Amino acid sequence: MKIKFFKINIYLIYFIFLLNIFKISSSYAENIEVFDIPYDFKESALVLDYNESITGVIKINPKDSFFSEYTWLKLYKIKDKELIINEWLHDRLSQEIHNIINVERLLRGSDSPILEARMNYSLTDTPSIDKTIKIATINPELFCDDLVEGFNKEGKYSQLYCSYPLGLFKFYLVLRLQKINDIYYYIGTSALNHIRIRKVLEIANTFSLN
Repeated sequence: MKIKFFKINIYLIYFIFLLNIFKISSSYAENIEVFDIPYDFKESALVLDYNESITGVIKINPKDSFFSEYTWLKLYKIKDKELIINEWLHDRLSQEIHNIINVERLLRGSDSPILEARMNYSLTDTPSIDKTIKIATINPELFCDDLVEGFNKEGKYSQLYCSYPLGLFKFYLVLRLQKINDIYYYIGTSALNHIRIRKVLEIANTFSLN
């Protein structure tokens, strides 16, 4: 009788052990962030320098493209549990706007592919670039639409859509913030033309937790 009871206890302990493993595995599976990524884009880990407020997760940008440095989607997790969405997105915009300097260097560089076109329009082009950068670095939200809400597979997100005119071109920044299971996810996107930012936002729309 004691042996039978002992065996029952062993089976019970083993069952509880397997159940705990299943729960742990399930909790990890729920936290895998995924996107539907087109064949001409690639995914890589997003590694950040020390930052106490956000954690990098995924970076997505085009394959084998000279302009891939300026076309990207970046996913982050935010460590803070409670945020004022409007304030957080505008604060984040003031950090993301530094990317406009990289675009300026591309357009004005001596090896720029559009150097001749830029010189032909120098009388109107250069003041436009200077004015945009001056205003954007001080008050970047002046080039943004009002905050809007959208929906994806995981529910509602808030979006800030901004476009900065740089002579004959535009620099697009679109920021999204979404709370899922008590965790805030931030998606930042960028591109140098309207067609490309639409493509990147299509990828952003597929965001889900598996």
